[in-house]
Amino acid sequence: MEDYESGLTPNPDILCNRFIKFDNFFEFATSRDKLGAEAIATGHYARTNFGAYLEKYTPERNAKLLQARDTFKDQTFFLSNIPQRALKKTMFPLGDLTKDQVKAIAMGSGMGFLLRKKESTGICFIGHRNFQEFISEYIVSKPGKLIDIDTGSIVGSHNGFHHWTVGQRCRLSGYPQPYFIAQKDPNTNNIFVAQGTNNPALFSKRFFTESPYWIDKSCAPNVDKGFHCKFRFQHTKPLTRCEVKKNPERPNELLVILERPLRAITPGQYAVFYSETECYGCARIINPICGEKVLESEYEITIS
Repeated sequence: MEDYESGLTPNPDILCNRFIKFDNFFEFATSRDKLGAEAIATGHYARTNFGAYLEKYTPERNAKLLQARDTFKDQTFFLSNIPQRALKKTMFPLGDLTKDQVKAIAMGSGMGFLLRKKESTGICFIGHRNFQEFISEYIVSKPGKLIDIDTGSIVGSHNGFHHWTVGQRCRLSGYPQPYFIAQKDPNTNNIFVAQGTNNPALFSKRFFTESPYWIDKSCAPNVDKGFHCKFRFQHTKPLTRCEVKKNPERPNELLVILERPLRAITPGQYAVFYSETECYGCARIINPICGEKVLESEYEITIS
């Protein structure tokens, strides 16, 4: 809630896996004075180097998080921040299967009724409630101005940071092109908006992150020298090539330089890093550098 109040847009799915499923639940399941299980199994589409049923497990090795065979259903993005101790003792039976194979197994096992249920999406603890209504129960709305980032003109007002995220369209009437959220200023409570879907102020080719979390610290990427990999900051977005370096002003943090500018890189979201099929880990985005002068042909034009 503090993140939303300060203008960030956190990822509840990544945080739930980190602190609830693969921390509190894992400890409850494996503690000798609780359930005493040797391992847990989940329905995530993901794999590790220990095999679907830990058949390759050895205690002296660290686990590596690998993308699912069905890359369309791959969920390693949401698992990129889980503790190594839990990953080493987690089975992912669906990791080597496609969604169609899973459906066929369910039908053959007499569980076809499950296929008629809608897939779960959204934040589990909210249920069917409207998210904006839910979060407004915990955050006091602080109104502010909507300011055109190119002209400095006041073009409207808003009723609270937590109702808006970077890249979101704000419906302001009387203008030839729609406005989109570009930046949020927690010091003034004002929001800067950019006119036009492909306004350069919505695109970033560089961004800074907090300290990274590497899943396998024994084979972590060499940030001191810098390294090349691929990343995404939204589960549905394709992987993008990038270079990762130390932040020159804060050596524990990262500077990520993209192959091409991407739209609406959002503070509070997670940059998740990949090499081939391995998910290295993640780092929380804190400062996208927007509006830099680049060729128009470099911009990512596809907008949802």
